[in-house]
Amino acid sequence: MKMKLLAAASVLAMTATAAVAAPSMYINVGSNGYEIPVLTANDGNTTTGTFTQFGFTQLFATSVYDLSDGSVEGAFYDTNLASDFANLGIPRSGTAMDGTTAVSLTTPTIAQVNIDALSPLVPPTLPGTDSEGFGLTWQLEVRYKFDGILSASGPNYTGGTWELYFNDFLNDANDRTVVSGHLVSSVLQVANLTLNLEVDSAEAGFLYIQDVGGNYVSAGKGTTFALDTNVDPPIPAASQLLSFVDGKGNLVAVRQTELDGSIRPTVPEPASLALVGLGFAGLFAARRRKA
Repeated sequence: MKMKLLAAASVLAMTATAAVAAPSMYINVGSNGYEIPVLTANDGNTTTGTFTQFGFTQLFATSVYDLSDGSVEGAFYDTNLASDFANLGIPRSGTAMDGTTAVSLTTPTIAQVNIDALSPLVPPTLPGTDSEGFGLTWQLEVRYKFDGILSASGPNYTGGTWELYFNDFLNDANDRTVVSGHLVSSVLQVANLTLNLEVDSAEAGFLYIQDVGGNYVSAGKGTTFALDTNVDPPIPAASQLLSFVDGKGNLVAVRQTELDGSIRPTVPEPASLALVGLGFAGLFAARRRKA
């Protein structure tokens, strides 16, 4: 009986995990005016087809390391916020910390902060693709500032903020933050980096995510995401780093790179754990009744 109970519990746990491993999403843009006949589905509704992840390529990443102790190890932050670039005085150029390599720092362009794909709704201009004009009449941008500690084993991200920003190409008055949240933790395996994110607030009725019951619910506080990307090398090389005193009088070293990856929902994780817990309770209750 014990072996059967453990086996059943394992199946239950795997089933619950599978149910939330890759939930689908869709976006409600609120207007059918974003669709472009011929280039998109032009289906008369205001919602995209379902997709499983936000894909990005060449996302511009700027890492700022505290050099006050003479080493890049220790506190650092990653950012693409305009206010941080202003404080750093970017653009800047000079000789890298290796003493020979020329380095030029720049402010990211719009194309370097945006979501490229609502995967698998790619390419967005494919006739019949239900993308509601994504990439043609509107786009989503990723804005973030993440704090961390750099050690000999690589970066460990400890906190910070992020948001998805809706950029309306047709009407600037509709530009707004649609999802915002904070960083919970990070996991680094070789060069693969996963950032675990949580939502603090989201515009009701914009982003819908599939729950464990297969229903689509509006994203909101507590919704979780995983940002997967590669950081190579995890520890910056001297040839990549430009050191200078920033606008606040701090000695810093800065590295800029371009990242490819995805952001996918991992919700509803609390519900999945509750489901497993209820399943275990049910199994043990059944065993007690039989006894």
